[in-house]
Amino acid sequence: MSRTCYGACVVLWILSLVECKVPEVRVTCIFSEDCVLPCSFTPANGDVKIQWYQQEALILSLQQTGQRLSHGSVWLSSDSVSDGNASLLVKKVDTRSKGRYKCVVSNVTVTYVVATVEAPMRSISIDINPSGLIQCSTKDVYPAPVVHWSSKPRLTPALQPITRMVPGEKGLYTVESTLKLQNNSLDHVYVCNITSKYGTQTWTASLQLQEITGSEGKDLVIPCKAPKNLQSFSLVWTFTTANKTTDILTYDSRTHKSSSFWDHAELDEDNAWNGDVSLTLENPVGSEHSGIYTCAFLGAETRHLIQSHVVISSSRKEKEYLKYNLWMLGIVAGLITLLALTLFIKRYRAKSKRNQESVQEDAEMQSMNPEKTSEEPQAGSKLMTQPSGSHS
Repeated sequence: MSRTCYGACVVLWILSLVECKVPEVRVTCIFSEDCVLPCSFTPANGDVKIQWYQQEALILSLQQTGQRLSHGSVWLSSDSVSDGNASLLVKKVDTRSKGRYKCVVSNVTVTYVVATVEAPMRSISIDINPSGLIQCSTKDVYPAPVVHWSSKPRLTPALQPITRMVPGEKGLYTVESTLKLQNNSLDHVYVCNITSKYGTQTWTASLQLQEITGSEGKDLVIPCKAPKNLQSFSLVWTFTTANKTTDILTYDSRTHKSSSFWDHAELDEDNAWNGDVSLTLENPVGSEHSGIYTCAFLGAETRHLIQSHVVISSSRKEKEYLKYNLWMLGIVAGLITLLALTLFIKRYRAKSKRNQESVQEDAEMQSMNPEKTSEEPQAGSKLMTQPSGSHS
């Protein structure tokens, strides 16, 4: 065979491979919704035979025009077959609908379809329980997502969450991730990100904690500002005490309208336009208004909570507290005075003891040298009489 003929054969072989290469289509189907698996071909005269396989198992076959076949949750209509459309309709997709499909027309494989099933996240929640565990959760998700925690500013040591993903009866996952609240973290924001396996969506939940004290009868402002990246949101203020939660007011940034359920609580609507939705308690009462106030923002795939532990001290308690402080101050002052007096007495006694010992030592020295003490006056008298003798 000449080189020319050999080269022509190789080219024809390559072209045949290109022509015979079966296209592969990827389709993402949403859980519990209908999904179309595409398949098209060039129509020809006469009847065609259409077959669909899932994982190489025959699931549907159409051999005559004018038929509408169904097998379980898959449907095939011959109405559009004449136009070259052999697409398969999967009704109410579930986790069993995923896999590799094959569309065969008149014994010729036309298309491969790789179908993935996804149950997207519809919500996310974040909260903290009395034991100091922060919990981030979502439910009815498929496949199992990825959970990531962070803090602003960054905390050290690194966060160590515990995440559980449990499939339900339909194969959908419930996700719960818990994180231990670290000490001295009131100035930090805890952020929980849950991302779908295929990266099609990411939901974010964040929590900020703060402590506020107020006085009975004096208006108190509980601060709350929307995150900078949250342009459109709905807001709910709630109050929790004795494991009972009640709504205080709601606000919608799109309509700029609020609804209040408490007579003595309000927000400044002018400030709310700029994202400041701080709550003002008017004339609070300690026994009624001490508790946990939660400012919850809900936006597009975002939930942000600011939880404030508020303590309202009554005027009677303040007086008792002042009286107690004065009493304690008096006790401390008395103890300091007693300590100073004790030190003074000890020093005085020590000084008196040293003086007494000095006098005793002088007396002992005099008793030990009596001759020296008697000679000293005689020497003095000689000195006094010596001038008169020299003069004579």
